[in-house]
Amino acid sequence: MNGERRFAAIGGWLCFGLSVALGIKLSPFGASVLAIALLHSAYMSEIFRAGIEAVPRTTIEAAESLWFSRWQAYRQIVLPLAFRVSLPALNNNLVNLVKTTTLAYAIAVPEMLYVSSQIWSDELNVPVMMNVLLLCYFLLVGLVVWLMTVWEHKMRVPGVCT
Repeated sequence: MNGERRFAAIGGWLCFGLSVALGIKLSPFGASVLAIALLHSAYMSEIFRAGIEAVPRTTIEAAESLWFSRWQAYRQIVLPLAFRVSLPALNNNLVNLVKTTTLAYAIAVPEMLYVSSQIWSDELNVPVMMNVLLLCYFLLVGLVVWLMTVWEHKMRVPGVCT
């Protein structure tokens, strides 16, 4: 099941099914935020797990040979290296997160695509409105990618990460 279907299933269940099953009433906005958080936190945990596994075992052994405790080795050596390795995947996940917010339209949350469809049904300037929406998403995603690229360059270790 791809991300869009997962979001629609989770968001719909949180918004409509949770109130029927347990009597808990969530607003569509709250349900969409919770669904996006659940979906992308699973991806984020996999990204960080892969980053930690990318750090060579010999690095941990070297830290332990210098009398670092397991906690000190992870906190001071492994996690900073894993975070640097994970940054490109985090960048992709953040861009996907920005694009996933349009799926909140499926459970009637008034975000950009929802408002654009409202204008579409009321007005006749559909091409102009869709071009403005496209430009807004290009600018938003471009800003996120630029900021993450700057951050990646600042976090780079000379000679290690190319």
